[in-house]
Amino acid sequence: MTALTALGSVVLTLCLPSAAAAATSVQVAAVAPADSPATIIAKAADVVPSPRQLAWQRLERYNFIHFGVNTFTGREWGTGSENPNVFQPTGLNTDQWAAAMRDSGFKGAILTAKHHDGFLMFPSRYSNFSVASSSWAGGQGDVVRSYADSMRRYGLKVGLYVSPADLHENLPGGKFANGSATRQVTIPSNSADIVNGVSFQFNSDDYNTFFENTLYELLTRYGSVDEIWLDMANPTGRNQPYYFRDWITMIRTLQPNAVIENDGGPDVRWVGNEAAYARTAEWSVVPTNGDLATAADNVLPVPGFNTAADVGSDSILSQRKADGTSAWNLLRWSPAECNGTLSAPHNWFWQPGDTWRPLAELLDMYYGSVGRNCNFLLNISPNRQGLLDQSVVTALAQFGTALSQTFGTNLASGASVANDSGTSNTAGHTPNLALDGNLDSSWQPNGATGALVFSLPSTQTFDVISVQEDLNIGQRVRSFAVDSWNGSAWTQIAAEPVIGHKRLIRLASPVSTSQIRLRITSSRTTPTIAEFGLYRRPTGGGGQSNVMIAGSSSGRCFDINGASTANGTQAQLWDCHGGTNQRWTYTSGKQLTIYGNKCLDAYGQGSSNGTAAVIWDCNGGANQQWNLNSNGTITGVQSGLCLDAAAYGTANGTKIHLWGCHGGANQQWSLRS
Repeated sequence: MTALTALGSVVLTLCLPSAAAAATSVQVAAVAPADSPATIIAKAADVVPSPRQLAWQRLERYNFIHFGVNTFTGREWGTGSENPNVFQPTGLNTDQWAAAMRDSGFKGAILTAKHHDGFLMFPSRYSNFSVASSSWAGGQGDVVRSYADSMRRYGLKVGLYVSPADLHENLPGGKFANGSATRQVTIPSNSADIVNGVSFQFNSDDYNTFFENTLYELLTRYGSVDEIWLDMANPTGRNQPYYFRDWITMIRTLQPNAVIENDGGPDVRWVGNEAAYARTAEWSVVPTNGDLATAADNVLPVPGFNTAADVGSDSILSQRKADGTSAWNLLRWSPAECNGTLSAPHNWFWQPGDTWRPLAELLDMYYGSVGRNCNFLLNISPNRQGLLDQSVVTALAQFGTALSQTFGTNLASGASVANDSGTSNTAGHTPNLALDGNLDSSWQPNGATGALVFSLPSTQTFDVISVQEDLNIGQRVRSFAVDSWNGSAWTQIAAEPVIGHKRLIRLASPVSTSQIRLRITSSRTTPTIAEFGLYRRPTGGGGQSNVMIAGSSSGRCFDINGASTANGTQAQLWDCHGGTNQRWTYTSGKQLTIYGNKCLDAYGQGSSNGTAAVIWDCNGGANQQWNLNSNGTITGVQSGLCLDAAAYGTANGTKIHLWGCHGGANQQWSLRS
């Protein structure tokens, strides 16, 4: 894996998987040049996933499996000139891979059937650089066959990664970027490979013909394929046209249920980083430009080529050209996939001496991906024997156990659900549908805002909140808040931006209550809530790591200006971006640490109003200890004062200091993964 580009499109046909879906719902919507921002945003509210996209989003967790000649050479990117005999996984056991994935709760995987080096993990009639060219298994080995059979045996989805780049075919005399002219070809080129009488007539150059033949083999030999990842990295440095329309035609014809990830589509887009973290506001509807008639089966650009901090907000949808017309002519459903490595050094292929991310970091990645409307794709790497190291199996098992212990029981189950005062629902979207266990039914208020009250059968203690939208109708919520009842009044305990398939909120400390209120505070149009949940982590909520601290009134994050590491730098509010200068860890010693060695500190051991909250070398002092309270406040152990956004400020640069606790929103904070 490397830096990727962002392209994509969506399916044009109507998707009405439930009677609740709006009649105007489509996977791609046309934008007219004169459409106002309000009109464009209203259209975006009615864009929905295709059946294949919806099924994919509900899987939530996949594994990535990087395995090939690089496993044996110690490289991350091969050269294409490796001797195939280097590939010798003499202990290959793909059942072991599948069992470890299934037992830890993953739903499928994506195997590197072909990485950038060009080595094929299956025997091909059209290449001499594959497993069949190795002496392993007497030249009869087929890793893709073994993998696909094991995945189905264990009830898992089969995904294949196929790199369009090819360093082997880039060698002198190869087909990659050789300047050949296009000509009419039949795929597969050898009639003996035709399956069920299906062949294709394309106009292709030498390399596209080669790629199409090997793609045909993958799509016809190994049963149903659930996801195809066409990585856009190109280490050759040369320009080889890729005929995506033809490739997608083959996939749609031969594997119609497979979602296609081409860094941006046509079904799934890469989130834009390889750290497995989504944006704090991850929209599944993004704008683009292209031909409406072919958008279902083509690749189209994503704003900012996926690496931008924002690709789908109202402000992005509203962008205009210099002449005042819309910057976009299409809106499409394009959900994100968040990939990251189990390997702590960020290796994709197995390397001797690899170490694995601790459980706390894996959980952060989960909450930062699945908990932010992004499917989690965790890479695991078989070793040179073709086995997962036992330490990998253990790490996966610990991760799966932690999630099952947390989410095994919804503590909101059995609650009575009612509209809050001032809220009414649309016909067929009653409050109880937000707690019926069915993602295809939902509560819907009559307006763009509204609130639900959950009266629990008894007092419950929880520290994780889950909210899910009904994607059959669309992703619409811009912001929401959750309140708990303290016996006489409501207290806000969380406030977050968009929801999408799932939003997970980890509270700073457990909350105990018998009533919870969900408030939708802003939406693009009438929102729908499919499911609501309350959960308790087995740790009881302590030891938060690598989280952002967001102000309830401002929505902005605790930030160290300019990423300074100097002692005495005062904390401030700034737009949440997830950088290292906004990532805090709450330790068992009640410290809030940043950069690994700095602590949030009451300057000069001050205990009076206005004492600056700064960073300082950690020293264990009481002025560096903080209580994360269930009402959202953070109080100093030494002073008893609250962390406070100065003068009720909400703007970037507002300083953070200590002040007497008064319950104002400028003293309420929530943790974001």
